[in-house]
Amino acid sequence: MRKMKILIVDDDEVLLDTFKNGLSAEGHHCNTATGAIPALELIEKESFHIMIADIIMPDMDGLELTKRVKKMRPEVSTIIITGHIEDFPYDLAIEAGAADFMKKPFTLKELIARINHVQLQEELRKREEELTRKVKELEEFYEIAVGRELRMKELKKEIERLKKKLEKGSR
Repeated sequence: MRKMKILIVDDDEVLLDTFKNGLSAEGHHCNTATGAIPALELIEKESFHIMIADIIMPDMDGLELTKRVKKMRPEVSTIIITGHIEDFPYDLAIEAGAADFMKKPFTLKELIARINHVQLQEELRKREEELTRKVKELEEFYEIAVGRELRMKELKKEIERLKKKLEKGSR
């Protein structure tokens, strides 16, 4: 998997450092933010592949942050993390635009597996878009080619009709 530029957003600085160090050791480039407002400021200035965001933060919850990030930079995939699964079910995170959802506590290996999964989903989505674009181009080309072929047949018929008319006129 290619190395990602990741933004980790959580008000727990120990957790931020742990994930930043662990993901950096895997070759990812990581930035951190201790809240949603600093995260939005970073996202305005820089581009990220993935944002990992806690749901409960003092300045704005992770669901609202995800919605705002999706409006600003729709290409950013978000993984929502929470220790409060009963208050924030999976479907709310997905509705907000998250690509995945994890319940704390989890291991660094689990997080890396989720990042790889989100990355794979994004690559598949891009391939599907590219294939859809290519199919559309081929369909348009086919329509042009078939249209030309039909016009050529009509032109050939018109030439034959004019030849016959010319032959009748020269007799």
